[in-house]
Amino acid sequence: MSNRQARREQSRQARRQATSYRGGGRSRGSSQGGGDSGSSGGGGGGRGANFLSWPFLVGVSLLAAVLLALVIVLALRNGGDDGDAAVELSIIDRALADLPIEMQNGNKLGSDDAPVKLIQFEDFQCPHCLTYTLNIEPFLVEEFVKAGLLQIEFRHYPVVGIRESVTAAVGAECAAEQNRMFEYANRLFAKQAEDGFYPDEGVFSEESLVEIAGELGLDTDEFAACQAGPDAFSRVARGQSAAQAYGFRGTPNFVINDLPVQAPPQTIEAWREMIEDAIAAVTAEDEAEPEGAGEDEPDAGDDDGS
Repeated sequence: MSNRQARREQSRQARRQATSYRGGGRSRGSSQGGGDSGSSGGGGGGRGANFLSWPFLVGVSLLAAVLLALVIVLALRNGGDDGDAAVELSIIDRALADLPIEMQNGNKLGSDDAPVKLIQFEDFQCPHCLTYTLNIEPFLVEEFVKAGLLQIEFRHYPVVGIRESVTAAVGAECAAEQNRMFEYANRLFAKQAEDGFYPDEGVFSEESLVEIAGELGLDTDEFAACQAGPDAFSRVARGQSAAQAYGFRGTPNFVINDLPVQAPPQTIEAWREMIEDAIAAVTAEDEAEPEGAGEDEPDAGDDDGS
């Protein structure tokens, strides 16, 4: 064989080996199993082709992204709790500063003549109630309560932890006896917003509730006597029974003008629309009622002076 023929034969063998290498990489894992049975060099080539394949690289990238996201979330939880708690407490402090304290009457806030009556069932250990207190209630107070269009009534539905949910509710009712209910409720939610809060861990013990009353300037002797008596607890129990009668299973839940809200709004705009619709409905009813309807008829003897 001439030198030229020998070189041609070597070239053909090299091309066949290269084709076999690439094909072995693609066919690894098939029913033939050729990638496992060859020489060590051939086996290594098959594994290398798999590890550098597009699906494998995509999978590795996704796994890395998931792990990175997990690390970030854990870092935020461990390092960001104090900041989040500070933000929440500042919001509650601002809401307390803007609260129309002169409009408190027992467990109600706002004018008795308001066309819309909102009953809110809450639990002081419920995180969703804290969210409502942070994001929605200050807006309702500012836009509707102060304008005389809305009255908010606070009722209790202990569903979280039970023991201290009840003691906190009783404390709020005792504050209501001094017409300081909403200020006191604000302080209880502020306690929940503090870093490290857990239900039924002593934050809402009877002693701590008296301390909170003292911080707000309430008569602590009167407050403690209320805690020890049956009336406040009875009001809490009635609130729970009313919530269950409406079919509520959690907190917060709401009733507007005696009608339970089936799906409580989640945004300020949705709340605004719901309250405005209720105002419009009451206004339409008033306009449809004949003038003088419902007024007491004068006694027959009034005309003749008898």
